[in-house]
Amino acid sequence: MTVRTQIIVAVVAMFISSAAQAQYNSRAQTWEFGAQLLNSSSMTSSGVEGSSLRVSSDTGWGIGVNYNFSNRLSVGFGFDWLTPSYEATYIPEIGMQPITLRHKLDATTWSGKGTFYFVEGAISPYIEAGIGYTNIDSNVADGPPVTGCWWDPWWGYICSNFYSTYSDTRFSYSGTLGVRWDINREYGLKVGYGLMTIDTKSQTEDPEFDMWRAELYWRF
Repeated sequence: MTVRTQIIVAVVAMFISSAAQAQYNSRAQTWEFGAQLLNSSSMTSSGVEGSSLRVSSDTGWGIGVNYNFSNRLSVGFGFDWLTPSYEATYIPEIGMQPITLRHKLDATTWSGKGTFYFVEGAISPYIEAGIGYTNIDSNVADGPPVTGCWWDPWWGYICSNFYSTYSDTRFSYSGTLGVRWDINREYGLKVGYGLMTIDTKSQTEDPEFDMWRAELYWRF
C-alpha cells in the first residue's frame, strides 16, 4: 500500500468515526421496538429405526422489545415466526415400510434475551443470548375434523371443518453475534448471525439452525 493510499484510508476512517460519534446519543434508560427479517438454514436430523427429518431454509419475520439499562446492557423479549417446508420419514410399526411426508410447518418462538455491547458509540458490536420456547405445528391432522356451524348476517347459515394437528412445544435457546448502528436518536439497524437450538429431550441430536437477523428498531 502506497503512502498516498494509506493517507486516504486514514482520512476515510477518521471521517466515518467522526460521523458515527456525531450521530451517537446515549441509549441508557430507553426502550426499543424492533421489526426483524429472519433467515434460517436447512437442517437434517436422523432418528431411531431409520426415521429422519429434513427442514428447508426459510425466510420469516420477528418482533422484539428491549429496555436499555445502560449504553452497554439491555434485556427484552422477542417473537419469531417461520414456515419452512419439511420432509419427514417414519416407520408406523416395526417391520413396515417407511412412509415419507412432505409439508410445511409453522415454527413460533417466544424468548427472553439479554444483549451486551462491547463499546459505547453509534456503531457497536454486540453479543446476545436468548432462552424461551418454540412451538412446532406440523400442519398434519391428528384425527377426524370437528364441524362447526354459525349464522352469518350476509351469507346465512355456514358450516366449516376444523382440524387438530400434530404439534409440540419445546425449550429452545440461542446465541447471536452482530453489529448495531444508531442511525440517529430514534432509529437504528442491527444485523446479526447466530444459532438456535431446540431441546427435544430425546436420544437423537437436538435440531440446530443457523439464523441471520436484520432488525430495524425505533428507540423511545
